[in-house]
Amino acid sequence: MDKLTFIGAAVEDQYISAGIVDFTERKVATNTLRRKRVDPRATSEEIINKWADCLSEVLSLNKDGEVRIGLGIPNLVDYQSGVYLDTDPNRYGSLKGQNIKKLLAGKLGLSEEDILIRNVDANFFQGEIFAGTARGYQRSFGITLGAGLGTARYRNGIVEDANYWKMPFEDSIAEDYISSGFLLKRFAKLSGIEVGDIPEMKRFYPDPSVELAFQEFAYYLGKFIVQVSTLESPEAILIGGQMESSYRFFFDHAVNFARNEGVKIPIIKAILGERAYVIGAASIWSEVLLHS
Repeated sequence: MDKLTFIGAAVEDQYISAGIVDFTERKVATNTLRRKRVDPRATSEEIINKWADCLSEVLSLNKDGEVRIGLGIPNLVDYQSGVYLDTDPNRYGSLKGQNIKKLLAGKLGLSEEDILIRNVDANFFQGEIFAGTARGYQRSFGITLGAGLGTARYRNGIVEDANYWKMPFEDSIAEDYISSGFLLKRFAKLSGIEVGDIPEMKRFYPDPSVELAFQEFAYYLGKFIVQVSTLESPEAILIGGQMESSYRFFFDHAVNFARNEGVKIPIIKAILGERAYVIGAASIWSEVLLHS
């Protein structure tokens, strides 16, 4: 591992972030983090070009020879082959059937074997376990909040996608109640105002509809935490993702609900932000090389 440079990259709903990861210091190397906006509804060629541009900028900073890239993808992918499987037109659906590894390797002048892919939420949790607030627990569970609901478990030194987004919950599935989409729909119903994202919705605060939508969200998140605690028996639950800037509206309410329902384990906030995604993505290689 000493002769290799490890780059972590994370695809989000409208961005890609990437950076060189220093495993010794447990951080993204200074001045290497890059972030580019990507239109998830663009053509497959436009999307791949944007991803490759971001990675190329980071690659240009490498002075140590060989490179390995870990990439986090939020949607359905055959992680082994690199073939994109998701069809949602609003979430990179134009990539359906495309081999992401092959396309990126060609753009970057690398081999397909130099790129590994894993679920982006599992990477986020891995980053917090390795360098953040979840470090030190032997059995923990991560919840990432955003356009979708991400869940991952950590046991016996291994992080794996828990896939609880599709767990039966209320009248549908968990993701329908614990995601930014739920908040936007509830705010629209309560206020009669349609907005495009959470920052726009928060600009209407102190409109009571904003607070009420977040309170309902907190209630469902609290119920979900109770269910996860029962199903997984973790030592701690970590919460992070793209809604960290909105914690003041819902985090304490969700935790208080869980406490009133008997959950006593630590419920902790993630602290690394997008760096957790990048560190966790690069960590795919540390796991592979340590077990090879």
